[in-house]
Formats: sequence, structure tokens, C-alpha cells
Amino acid sequence: MKKIFALALGLSLIFSISACKDKDFDEKFADPSKTSTVSCDKLFSGAMFVGSATYKGFAYPTYWRLYTWEGTIAQFTQQVGFTNESGSVYYLSDSWATDRWNNFYEILAQFRLMQSTYNKEAAVDQEGDRIFVDLTEVFVYDHLAQLVDAFGPVPFTEAGYLGITGNYATSFPKYDSDEALYEMMIDRLGELYTDIKGYIDNPVTISNAKLKVQDFLNGGSLDKWLRYANSLRLRLAVHVAAKGSLVAKAKAAIAECAQRELVTNLENGIFGPTGNDMADGGHYYEWYRDGFAGDGKNFTASQTVIDAMMATGVTEDPRLAIFYYPNAAGAYVGKSVEETKAEQMENDTKTWNERAYATLDSVTFVANGNMKAPIFTPAEAFFLLAEARQAYGLAGSAEAAFKEGVVQSIIEWYDRNMTSTPLGNMSTGTQQKAAEAPSASDCMAYATTLWESSNDKLETIMTQKWLHFSLINAHESWTDIRRTGYPALYYRPDTQSQQNRNIVQRILYPIVEKNNNTANYNAAVADFEDTNDHVLFWAKKLQ
Repeated sequence: MKKIFALALGLSLIFSISACKDKDFDEKFADPSKTSTVSCDKLFSGAMFVGSATYKGFAYPTYWRLYTWEGTIAQFTQQVGFTNESGSVYYLSDSWATDRWNNFYEILAQFRLMQSTYNKEAAVDQEGDRIFVDLTEVFVYDHLAQLVDAFGPVPFTEAGYLGITGNYATSFPKYDSDEALYEMMIDRLGELYTDIKGYIDNPVTISNAKLKVQDFLNGGSLDKWLRYANSLRLRLAVHVAAKGSLVAKAKAAIAECAQRELVTNLENGIFGPTGNDMADGGHYYEWYRDGFAGDGKNFTASQTVIDAMMATGVTEDPRLAIFYYPNAAGAYVGKSVEETKAEQMENDTKTWNERAYATLDSVTFVANGNMKAPIFTPAEAFFLLAEARQAYGLAGSAEAAFKEGVVQSIIEWYDRNMTSTPLGNMSTGTQQKAAEAPSASDCMAYATTLWESSNDKLETIMTQKWLHFSLINAHESWTDIRRTGYPALYYRPDTQSQQNRNIVQRILYPIVEKNNNTANYNAAVADFEDTNDHVLFWAKKLQ
């Protein structure tokens, strides 16, 4: 694992990402790359910045994450239109998997250096700096969980220490089981919630002053961090509440989380920096735009999504008109798994004025210079509660939580659309900017119709959550589909593929990891198959 620890080798490398030169970031926050000292508050912003600041960052939906990771997984989840039997429908390249892997360990290296720095401090300094360690740990677990959900067992407890010890010979970490990591994260997030609650009740003046300067994710709001920690814990507990050795622990955690503060509206939602926050004429927002536009990948509408938005017996989804721009005939038609490759390729050759397929709306998606980057949204929190009440016996009304999830999703997507500002040099020709958002009563009426027309309540909950995530959070949808089987999708075999003709259950470990951390890799896979069709402990086998 030589590459994953490189960022913590010394002060000159700690924050060497070129994007740290972003002038807008410099104006808003203390740039960690321009400090000559290592401190917990600088490492706090550094951990979040390393995860997002380069075009290969994954903390927020920048170009590389959208184009490689979300865009590919969105084919697995059918949240984007794609060409059938292309040879790569169910394939994620090793280089892209390596980028996702390395980005997490760059974040972890910052966290390990922070822990080391904190442990060396005097007690009086620790009193003010513990808050940064705790908040960074929440952020780390968000991305650790995403890595575990993609790969399975991964190195963690022994990982990230090379920059601290300087001992290359002992720098190859063992793998932790995914069950052990899930258990640890559920436990620790409960403890971190208590810690953050304590900071709110007994504020530390110095820490709070530093926090407002360094926290570019939540703007120094401890209330948001509290909700983030608890909502993340709820997500992870729901993930493992149906299957495996953690069912009892998960259900207990769900009940506890439900009684605590969750993300409930746009004001306390967790969103990364918008395009305009980080833009300098060739930076965050251009990466974001290119993740959609590029060579056309991620741009064509999905017929599976359109079908779900126009379900039989249910009025048209109010999000449809701001998700997609219709085809030349004014109809919402996307690429379908029912089409042949030849049919799709013929349609792809048509001119814009004769276009057969609807496309992503440019105001809401492609040319949105003010796009809110979702980290944890209110709709997700309500859908998690709805699922827990419907499937796991959590007290409360599944119907009420479901309806509020739909309402919050509509509110959020219209907010993205109506607050959109055009990107520089980007056409908004496919724009569908709404004059006004649906009223609260109309949103609730639509949600009520969905619920009352449903024959399978859990499938309805999960389908609406899948629609809400869209292709921006496809990795979360992929986890949901693997663990619940919903929405129930038809996976057309990719007959041209030499590797994966059918839907995959997990991502293969990067080749560089196998080569550099061979002994620990071999130990990990002794009882674990490093194949695309291996079913993780919390998942179902997809057909």
C-alpha cells in the first residue's frame, strides 16, 4: 500500500494537492497548504479538502467522481441512460477503483496525523482540539463506509501510519472485516454524537472560533455536525439491520437514532461546497460540469427512471420536468434496457433537432453553477425512517416518514433548479428552470397518491429513495439495491463483455493493492472471494 500513505510523509507533502491554490478557497478559509505548522484545526480542514480538492477527489461530486465512479455505478443502478451490450455495462476499471481507494487513504492519512498531533499535546491544548478530532472522525467514517460497501473488508485499524512512524517495513496494514468495521462505526458514531452534544452544551470558546474559520463543510455549525453524525449512524445501522451478525445491534441503534436529532430540512442538511463556492474559472464547477457532459456519458435520460416517474395509476412526478429535457418530439424517452444495441446506436446518430432521447436538464444538472453537493439530505433521513418502520419494526408511521421524504426530495430538487446559475461558457439550451416550486400541499398530495397506490410499501419507499439519489449518489443506491432488492430492476446481460456479463455485487480490489500489500491481501481473501459476484455479508444476491 505504498501510494495510499504518501500524503503524510512530511510537511511538504501533507497538503500538496494542486487545487489548494484555489483563490476562492483562500478567501473563505485558511488554506492548509500555506501553513508551516501542523495543528488539529488545519488538519481538520485538510482532511476534507484532500478528499475533494483535486479533479480526482471523491468527497463531493467533482468531475472524476461523477464521470468514473458515480457514472459507472449509475449504469449498475440504471439511473443514467447507457448503451446495452457495450462490453462495459457492468465493468468498473481498475484505475478508477484505484483512484477511489487511494483518495480514502489520503483522507485517512490526515486523520492519523491529526490523532498523533493531538496525542502529543498538553492537556490544556487537547481540551480545545478534541472537537476537531471528533468531527474529522465522523467525516472519515462516511467515506470508510462507502469503501467497505464497494469492496468489503479493507485495511483501517493499522492503516495510515507511515507518515507518522516513517517505518516502511511495518507500513503494510492488515485488513479488517467489513462486519467488524460496521460494528465499530455504529458504536463510535453513537459516542461521537454524545461528544458533539457535549460541545454544544458546554462550548469551548477557542475551538468554536477556530471551527468557524476551518469548517468549509458545515460552516462551524455544531448542530449540523450533530445531525450528520446521527444520520450517518442511522444509515449504517439500516444497512445491516436485515442480515448478518449485527442485526440486534443495528436495530437498537436505529431506535436510538430515531429519538435523536436527524437531518430534517434544507437548512440543516449536509451539503458540500457549491460550484460557485469553489469556482475560479477552471476549477470545481468545471469538473462538476464535465462529469455530466464530457463525451456524452451520464447525459442521456434513463427510461427506467422515467418509467418510475410516470408509474401507472399515479400522476406524473413533479420532478420529471426539471430532471430531463424532452426529445425532439417533446416526449420523455430514455435509453432502455429493453432496446437492442443497434437501436440505441441508430438513435445516437440523430441530430439534436431529431434527437430520440431526453437528456439531463442543463439548469438542474449540467450547467448548474450553484449545485448543492449532497452529503446527507433530509429526504434520505426520512426514507431511512420509513424503511426502518416498515421493515424492522421501528415505532412510528412508515407512511408519514415516506410522505415527508417525498416532499423533502421535491423541495430539494426544485431548490437546485431554481437557484441554479449558469456556468461560464456553458450552454443552457436544454434549460427547464421552474418559475415556481410545487406547493407544500401539492407535494403532499403527490406523496399520498404514491403511498395509496402502492402494493408493496417497501419497494415504493426504496424506489422513491433511488429516484431522489439520482446519478449523483448512485453508490448509495447500489448499496440499497444489493441489500433490499429494490427497486427490482431487469439486468440485461452484456454479451460483449469479457469480464462481467451480469450485474456485479462488489468492486475488485485494486491491482496495486494486491501487489504492494500482498501478504495482508492474501490473508484477507483466504476466506473471502475477490470476485465481482461475491455477496457481502449484508447483501442479497442480485440476478
